[in-house]
Amino acid sequence: MKNNIAKKWIKKWICSAVAAAALMAAAVPVYALDDGAYTVGRTTSYANPETGKTVDGGTNIALGDSMCAGIVEETALVEQSWGKTYVTLGFGLMSNISNVAVQVQDTDGTYKDVEITKTGSCERDGDRCDHYRFEVVSPDLYISPKLFVDPMGREVQFFVKLDMASASAGTGNFVSEMVKPAGETETTDTNQAAKINETEEQKQEQPETETQEQEDKDTAQKQEEKKEKNKNTVWPAFGAAVAVVAAAGIVLFVKKRK
Repeated sequence: MKNNIAKKWIKKWICSAVAAAALMAAAVPVYALDDGAYTVGRTTSYANPETGKTVDGGTNIALGDSMCAGIVEETALVEQSWGKTYVTLGFGLMSNISNVAVQVQDTDGTYKDVEITKTGSCERDGDRCDHYRFEVVSPDLYISPKLFVDPMGREVQFFVKLDMASASAGTGNFVSEMVKPAGETETTDTNQAAKINETEEQKQEQPETETQEQEDKDTAQKQEEKKEKNKNTVWPAFGAAVAVVAAAGIVLFVKKRK
């Protein structure tokens, strides 16, 4: 009896532990990359994957899915640094598209417009493919491009999901200065550079100062030596002159006595 009760408690405890472990695993975000640039795969959907409905009012979801998959490049660029994340998507068939806008999903499920920057173009499938870079809240959330398709005469909105599990290290056009924290300013770097320049100038001026001081000392020493030399030259000559005069005086005195 006691063994049965013990087994039930053990089984219950194991089930609870497994459930807790599952919850903890679910709480860990899929996105956990170090700072850097990564290439990732993507999936597209004409209808909102969370509601199953289109945003632009279109009804032919199968055609929309095919069109979206053909327009968006299969590989996206994800760049992370200073706690911010940027995504670059390529949109093909641009000869048929006259306007591009992007919305990104927030953590509460809502979507907001973001500023996009065209970073370049290439040729794909016989048409132009333009690349646009924008900031996202998280690469695990949905991205919703809005393209005005000229042949259709209206805007088409769809959804892109990045496959972060496929991320591989790559290279990007990321500029770290663009995403420095608010506390990090160019003033700090400028002041630091000024200090370095000042130190270098002091190092350059120091030898010049020492050289000038040495030159002054040498000049003073030479002047002293010259004075000493003159002194040694003048005084013997003066003494000789005095001696001559004295000798002449003695001679004259002797003559007078005679």
